[in-house]
Amino acid sequence: MRRKRKIFRIITVLSFLTLFISCGGSYESENREKLISSFQDNFGFEPPKSVEKIKLKNWGLYDTDVYWMAFTFEPTVMEKIIAHDQPLEIALNETSEFNRIREEIKKSVNNPKWLELPDNNTQRVYYKMNFIERKSFSEYYLWTNMESQMTYLFVHSFY
Repeated sequence: MRRKRKIFRIITVLSFLTLFISCGGSYESENREKLISSFQDNFGFEPPKSVEKIKLKNWGLYDTDVYWMAFTFEPTVMEKIIAHDQPLEIALNETSEFNRIREEIKKSVNNPKWLELPDNNTQRVYYKMNFIERKSFSEYYLWTNMESQMTYLFVHSFY
């Protein structure tokens, strides 16, 4: 009987560890040098020196991935990103689509503390839906807070 309990405990602990490890995790950094490759992977070019700050958070659970990035606003960089990430739609501030997007981003449970939601300092949000072919759902939002001079990216997807 003692041996059965011991085996049961070991199996329970191993099952819990397997579940914990396979459920997901998170990565966050504000080290610009380490994040240059993430910027390049995402936008197709290396950030110029004028993009002084880069912040990143990745989070995953089972088949769900969420990706946040923030970086110093630079008009020419923004133009290159918009050209690279086409097709994009635009939600202008004070429209129902802008408000819907704001609420969608806001309800993400693991938003980083540094994330600034689109607000009155944001003129527009660039977005696209279901753009990752191998996933059943994906959303992409890109906006700039003109007061803080930071650009933000939010990507959420699942199978």
